[in-house]
Amino acid sequence: MPESSGRIETTHIDEVGRTATSSLQWLLENRNLKGKATHPITHNNKLTLFICGQEGFADIASEIAKAKKSIDLCCWGFDPGMELVRGNSATWPRGETFGDLLIAAARRHVRVRLLIWYDRIGSPIARTMPGYSHDTSPWKTGGQRADDISAKASLAMLHDAVARKPEFSGGYRGDRVRPEDIPMLAREEYCHSWYAAAFHGLLEGLEIRLRHGDSTAISKSISTEINQPHGLTMGEIEKPGMQYLGTHHQKPVLIDFSHEKGSKAVGYVMGLNSVTDYWDTTAHLLDDTRREQGGVNERRECLQGMAADGGFSTLKPYQDYACRIDGGKALIELYNNFVKAWDRAIDDRTHQAAGECVSWYSSCKNPPAQLLREAGPDDSTVQIVLTQPEEQDKTIKETYFRAVTQASLAAGYLYVENQYFQYEEWARHLLAERKKVVAAWKAGSVKAGKSLEDMPVMHVFIVIPVPERAQMVPRTHDTLAALGQHAGMTGQNKMIDDYNKQPKTRHVRGGFGITNEVEVKLPDVVQHANGINKPGVMTLESEFGLKVSVAMLNVSAFDKDRWRYREIYIHSKLMLVDDVFMTLGSANLNQRSMAVDSEINIATVDHRVARDLRKRVWRMQSGGLVDGGGGTKAEIVDAFEKWGNLMKANRTKKLAKQGGAKLKKMIGFLLPLEDSRSSTIRLG
Repeated sequence: MPESSGRIETTHIDEVGRTATSSLQWLLENRNLKGKATHPITHNNKLTLFICGQEGFADIASEIAKAKKSIDLCCWGFDPGMELVRGNSATWPRGETFGDLLIAAARRHVRVRLLIWYDRIGSPIARTMPGYSHDTSPWKTGGQRADDISAKASLAMLHDAVARKPEFSGGYRGDRVRPEDIPMLAREEYCHSWYAAAFHGLLEGLEIRLRHGDSTAISKSISTEINQPHGLTMGEIEKPGMQYLGTHHQKPVLIDFSHEKGSKAVGYVMGLNSVTDYWDTTAHLLDDTRREQGGVNERRECLQGMAADGGFSTLKPYQDYACRIDGGKALIELYNNFVKAWDRAIDDRTHQAAGECVSWYSSCKNPPAQLLREAGPDDSTVQIVLTQPEEQDKTIKETYFRAVTQASLAAGYLYVENQYFQYEEWARHLLAERKKVVAAWKAGSVKAGKSLEDMPVMHVFIVIPVPERAQMVPRTHDTLAALGQHAGMTGQNKMIDDYNKQPKTRHVRGGFGITNEVEVKLPDVVQHANGINKPGVMTLESEFGLKVSVAMLNVSAFDKDRWRYREIYIHSKLMLVDDVFMTLGSANLNQRSMAVDSEINIATVDHRVARDLRKRVWRMQSGGLVDGGGGTKAEIVDAFEKWGNLMKANRTKKLAKQGGAKLKKMIGFLLPLEDSRSSTIRLG
């Protein structure tokens, strides 16, 4: 139901504190026009924010267990063996599995629809569908009956199989299987049996469909980007990797949409994947047995070209967010998004969509009445935004750029926490908008009796992980370089300097003994980096009115007779601005998420939600030392300074050769970003 945007919106400016607050100006009003709202701005939503998988997945599990009518899941990957709520056991299953929860719901006559991205090449590599993407069960125990599929049954079956000492496929023999390996073998068997039953329609009430990237639509979407991904020249693999390996990266959940006229409806927009790797707690323990275990996980942690402190039994800590939406019109948009995708993923065997689905080009004609209720004083204004190449929808990109434009006027703070900080176009947009503001300030400062020292400065906090692969280093380096923050990319900086020091020409001996002088062509990534204007600290402040901090996260603890440090992998897709705007969801800050993969984000101008999340996140990162208080200009300036000092102090502790807890234990998790790798291949 489109909502009117005809009311006059105002921006409130505090000239003393040099801050501004506004409401709908942060959102995409042009997508909310009366009568043709493609992305309506809704005002009656109740929001709850969760940090990390322990909080988010526990809430989802609770709602699935209470579901009465429908469960719609749209995901990048689905792991039936994942435990959403985990006890203290170190072995699988540590709690009820995701697969068992959905089976139980279906047996209660709840309609369960599961839509998963799948690619024949990409999915097995990413392990998005354990038990399916490996094609067959590696142990051939005979599998489970469809009416008896459960984690407990699978575990019992594997114990019995090993006791009988049969010969499994894959080189396993029952007398060679160690007792400690049985849980993980059972897990694989369970996932295989679960998917086999689901795809054969044997789990009554549960329907599953797969979808893949549309290369034609992706190619069209990419063609409108300013910085085009590179092709196959000079070893580049970026463009074909995007065009032909596009993913459906969305992960919304919608429960009981129409039950009791929508009064019990609840939805989730999040970055958390429904795969076991993404479960962790806000404590980010060094080696938590509740996280996934096994040697393969440790090997994945050993990044290319970087020394890793091995010997951990579990996957590294993960950080991400989820947003719960109760009973508001935003849930209609989650529903529309799901059914459009569901109808596109028509079953190859029947060539027809489910009868209860609306057509993909239509919206929900008769939304549940309770979702249309009037907004209350504690409700949040929300807009659901997307990246959807099939519809050429780039509203997430529009939202990120709009937020920067608005933030530049207020000059408060900008907090970005993202898995991939690889979108140079966005960084350049930030600089361009700030340059306009600074120019206007300088032009009017004399008339207003202000000096340059009075100019408001925007404080930018960036929290990112070490790039996942060495080939992702160039994009990260270039985005940071545009903001003058590439010093921590030591390997890429050195590689670029080394290439630039080489002779510009070389002598080539040709026919008849003639020697020609030819130009030495630099790699594309070096040429591009050379063309970036990299502002220094003083230039950044004087010309753009910016101060920027770039951090990564580590946890420190005493383990195995020494102090050890381990990266907390940032899987987050969060942006906060001035306590008046927040967006989070599935979209990374890179070209793939802005133009290639399907994504879904929530954007809100609820200052209470933004402020409370800012305080909680900053306290968590800083060990309780920094939260920004009430978010005033003075408090943000103080927080920025303390944030930077803490990063430096923690780095000193990490590099100290010896010492006890006082000298070695970090406060919080903050460290300056450091990466010693380099690459001449660009991968976005």
